[in-house]
Amino acid sequence: MQPPPVTPSPSPHPEPFSPPLLAIVVGAIQLGIGFLALSVPEAFDVPAYGRSAALVPEFALAFVAGGILQSIAYVAATRRSGIIPAVLVGVGGLPLVAIIGGLWGGEGYWLAPVLSVALAAGALIDVVRSTRRASAGRAEVPSVGALGAVTSLILGVTMLTVPSTHGLPAPSWLHAAQVPLAVALLVAPAILVVGWRIPRGHAAAQALGALPLLAFVAGLAQTARWAGVVTYGLVAAAVATEPALRRAAERRFAARRAEPRASADHEMATEAAAWGFVLLIGMAAGAEVLTETRKGLVLLTAIVSAFTIYWFHLREVRDARPLHTVVGIAVYSVFVAVLVTLTGGIRSPYFFVYSLPIIALAWTETPQTVVVPLVVPLVTLLTETAVLLRVGGTLSAVILVFAAPRAGGLGLVAGISYLLARRSLDERRRAAATHRQLQTVLANMDEGLLTVDATGRIALGNDAARALLDAGPDLAGRAVHEVLPLRRSDGGEIGWADHPVHLAMAGRRVSWQRVLVPRPQGGVALAIAATPLADDQPRTGAIVLLRDIRAEVEMERLRDDFFFIASHELRTPLTIMKGNLEIARDAADGPLRTAIDEALASVERLIRMVNDYLDAARLEHGTLAMRVEEGHLPDLVRQAVQAIRPDVERKGLTVSYRETSGLPAVRMDLERTLQILLNLLGNSVRYTARGEIEIWHEVDRGAVDTLVRDSGPGIPPEHHARLFSRFGQVERGLTRSSGGSGLGLYISRRLAEQMGGAVVLRQSIPGQGSTFALRLPAADGGAR
Repeated sequence: MQPPPVTPSPSPHPEPFSPPLLAIVVGAIQLGIGFLALSVPEAFDVPAYGRSAALVPEFALAFVAGGILQSIAYVAATRRSGIIPAVLVGVGGLPLVAIIGGLWGGEGYWLAPVLSVALAAGALIDVVRSTRRASAGRAEVPSVGALGAVTSLILGVTMLTVPSTHGLPAPSWLHAAQVPLAVALLVAPAILVVGWRIPRGHAAAQALGALPLLAFVAGLAQTARWAGVVTYGLVAAAVATEPALRRAAERRFAARRAEPRASADHEMATEAAAWGFVLLIGMAAGAEVLTETRKGLVLLTAIVSAFTIYWFHLREVRDARPLHTVVGIAVYSVFVAVLVTLTGGIRSPYFFVYSLPIIALAWTETPQTVVVPLVVPLVTLLTETAVLLRVGGTLSAVILVFAAPRAGGLGLVAGISYLLARRSLDERRRAAATHRQLQTVLANMDEGLLTVDATGRIALGNDAARALLDAGPDLAGRAVHEVLPLRRSDGGEIGWADHPVHLAMAGRRVSWQRVLVPRPQGGVALAIAATPLADDQPRTGAIVLLRDIRAEVEMERLRDDFFFIASHELRTPLTIMKGNLEIARDAADGPLRTAIDEALASVERLIRMVNDYLDAARLEHGTLAMRVEEGHLPDLVRQAVQAIRPDVERKGLTVSYRETSGLPAVRMDLERTLQILLNLLGNSVRYTARGEIEIWHEVDRGAVDTLVRDSGPGIPPEHHARLFSRFGQVERGLTRSSGGSGLGLYISRRLAEQMGGAVVLRQSIPGQGSTFALRLPAADGGAR
């Protein structure tokens, strides 16, 4: 059978929105405000913050912690971790909401609390939006661009209507150019919206829309409004660079999705530890009394934050991952050295942090790499020891009390980490060897294999699967419903609820079934099987097997064509033979007549088989004409019973028909319905050695069932599945005792379906008989 042409249909589950960059922007603003409050607290000593004189180190640390939580929420959203990103970003935005109590009503300066609420709400909306799937064909609005548009609109309106809100001093050029700048701020949202509608001009529109904000920031810098400079400056910079930032983030996320789940989880844990280090530096800055030292710690916090964002989200992942990991750990080791130096050197309470890079690198890379994070603290320790001894420190106080214990502690940590790293390396080598063996097996499989995780994304695919799906090398990390859209063999669409992979992810095993994968030039015939992965979670992954059956389909088509042509060519000579035998039988008597009767019975059997083959071929090709009209079943049943009565009497059986009064008319093709009844009754006579055959009707929900029950041997349950398939018979091979082509039930079911009905096996008990039912829609409606 030639597969029908199939055109690809849009996926019911498009890709989720791009990563929530707004969480990073809001987190950077919170970190900037926190760093500014720690290093330059007098920057907040202005009338606008009259009620917020409490913006002291404790409140600044809350902003730093909130910015870190925003960044971690951004990380969690890349894995679409349900409600966790929303909770993190909500908690991280609490300092922004809390600022309302300190600023609201402070001499009319209510712009800051309004913007704070907009920032907190925008970050939460963006994270929630990123964890949900978009509607098909729905355009995405850039979140950072939307924030820039809202900010520009608020600033423009307030500058025109309530200019005192900004508190701009008279000498400022910003105050003199307030009206033109306000107009430019009001035009900026329109420019941004136009850029969203024109993809080619998106980057230029973002840069142009950010210019009024940058001008406003320049005026704030001239008037030493540093909190506004940080806030509006970061918003303007993010708006101008959003297209480039989004492309870099999407590349990074695509690379992360392609990684094994364990590697991605380890990277997330490492980044969380890096943000914990940032918070530790911020706490050190908050506790520091010396102004210069506090400013140095704040600067270090800002540098570590920027490096963390770059290293984990904007840096392009290359093949030389071990070297890059060592470089990253070395950079963090230098950051630790700066922290220790600023907080007391070898007397620093944060000296223990040196051990963290050693452990992290030893656990992820080769044992020898522990030298890199070990050298930095040892060199720093030796240098500072030498300096202290040179300026007059005593040997016992410097070396015995401080330097030697710390060097020994570092050596102990490095030694233990080395031993653990050796063990981890052995495990990784064994895992790598197993992985290579698995890759060899997968690469040489004729069948395609996919593994799908619990989120519906492909984790692994072999070369055969890539070739069958025409997916190219980038198969891992893609959504399975996009790579593997399916249709039935007749071209009907298979929805995601009935998709074999979805059923396997729900815990059901799907055996081999034939499907079509849409292609522009037509459907590719495949057989698919899916098995759930063993897991204790409600949702689990799946293993999918794919087999190319195009050769099988072509062979079946050639076989069907052969049977169709052969049957068509045989029917004419058989009809002539039947006519001649009937004429000869009328003129013969005695043994010759008996022989002619036997030959005539064989010819009639051949004609029935030929007709079955022709009907099956017409049904497959959709060329069987039917005339559906209203009719009454009892007349056809009596006609069918009368037709099989000679066979019933010859085998010594009995047949009974219980008529039902008031039976409604049905919609049917009279000739084909009679054919179905003859098939069902013929099967009952053929397989029943003794006993009786019963026929009766039942009316059920707008349909009429005609039931045929025999007292034959019954059908074992393991054979039920193939009863209605082509050439499906309980007995197989040349030794089967019963005749027939094996097409009767297949043709009967297909004919009934053409009339809007069905043929089903109602009941079968081995040793007691079987009951088949023909269901046809009632003529008064309600047919299913």
